[in-house]
Amino acid sequence: MKRISHIITANEVLRWSPGDIITITAGTGAGKSYFIKNILYDLCKQNNKKILMLIHRINCVDQFRKEIEKDKKTDTIDIKTYQSLENSAFFDFSEYEYIVNDEFHYFLGDAAFNIKTDISLDMILAQNDKKIIFMSATGDYMKRYINYIRKINTIDYELPIEFKFIKSLTFFNKNETLEKFIEEAIEKKDKGIFFIQSVEKAYNLYKKYENVCLFNCSKNNNKGFYKYVDQKKIADMLQNEMFEEQILITTTCLDAGVNINDKNVKHVVLDVQDIGVLIQCLGRRRIQNDDDKINVYIKTITNQQLGGMETQLKNKIKKADYLRKHTVKEYLLEYPRAKSNDYSNIVYDDIVKEDDKGTKKINELMYFKCKFDLNDIAEMKVYGEYGYCKYLQNLFKYEKDYRTIEEDYKSNDLENYLASIKGQVMLQLKDREELIKKIDVKSNGKLLRKIYNLNGALEEMEIPYRIIEFPTSKIINGKKKNYKSAWRVEQLVS
Repeated sequence: MKRISHIITANEVLRWSPGDIITITAGTGAGKSYFIKNILYDLCKQNNKKILMLIHRINCVDQFRKEIEKDKKTDTIDIKTYQSLENSAFFDFSEYEYIVNDEFHYFLGDAAFNIKTDISLDMILAQNDKKIIFMSATGDYMKRYINYIRKINTIDYELPIEFKFIKSLTFFNKNETLEKFIEEAIEKKDKGIFFIQSVEKAYNLYKKYENVCLFNCSKNNNKGFYKYVDQKKIADMLQNEMFEEQILITTTCLDAGVNINDKNVKHVVLDVQDIGVLIQCLGRRRIQNDDDKINVYIKTITNQQLGGMETQLKNKIKKADYLRKHTVKEYLLEYPRAKSNDYSNIVYDDIVKEDDKGTKKINELMYFKCKFDLNDIAEMKVYGEYGYCKYLQNLFKYEKDYRTIEEDYKSNDLENYLASIKGQVMLQLKDREELIKKIDVKSNGKLLRKIYNLNGALEEMEIPYRIIEFPTSKIINGKKKNYKSAWRVEQLVS
């Protein structure tokens, strides 16, 4: 496998000059951190220079700091969070030769809930006498922002991301399916990681199966749920790069920089909307060799949901565009207080002092994140039906057919039901109602009841049963009653 140290050698690094901005795009396990901790470290050590390593998650800081301390490299590498820059009035960069921005998709990705990401970005880009390195597996949009919006040229290195480790690709749509996945894992004694965007959903799932699960979420903004995190077990997991329980249920706080090196983890379940975050989460399970494969399960987004997301994004951009062309007073008149509160942070209240009334400002990073997300949705819609699924299938270069798990479960449940009523005669419409509802064929939301529609659905689902229509009669109260179109379920002969 080609690694970053193969394309960025020590001699290549020596060609960089103060003021250069370098981007490194490569998948997880491609050696980005190794390059910093070894090649760049050795050069700095020899020349008595220092590296500032900026990281966006506390979990990543803890894991990386332990590695640096273990290797006795704290003399040259300092580790800080982006948030520490954002929350300080001043930060002294003077002692550093290199500023390394790990997982730099952070600036756009976290802009949805952190209005300060532009503060740290501006501070970093202002260091014209430093060599600034941006690294990520999913930094494409951020790189485009730097190049085309900030008009800054970059020196770029890239190793294409490969997803050959995906053994199977499955999409699901129902929250209850998460429980089915855990129950199947328990039955098969398999290990898996569940990444769930909603901390409440993640905790509720954990609570139901806590005897076999480990729960994790961020300390920040999750105080109501963080108390359920076993901090010692999480610390041990970060250090050992594996967990003892069958299932790890975590929010996306574990989306980058954390390694899980355990070949027994065969399943990764992703209930995450943002594509970049989804890819980062997928990369937490480190692949050890070509034979190491995992099964991937992704919560799908329907075309109808994509349309709703598209409308929301356009409305957010519309607000920002209005503020860009009008005064704050005009903006408040156009969008009265109830409407002007923008929880997406694309338009926010900028308050400098506690007694300051503040003003309305546009979060430029969030603005362009919305633009980029709209581009993604437009591309998904080009694929037509199941656009989200097909988009990811193409992104992963997954050549086999993906599965939709609810259809599989529905097929199994339906087949068992049909087997239980095989040969049973249904004389009237009321006798068929349960069968019709079980097969559940709809058009424009309306349940279809015709026999050819029902049999067509059974054929499409490859279920070996069919409904037979036939004339029959029955003696009722001593009188014979004829039925021209009775139904009976029969099994196909193979």
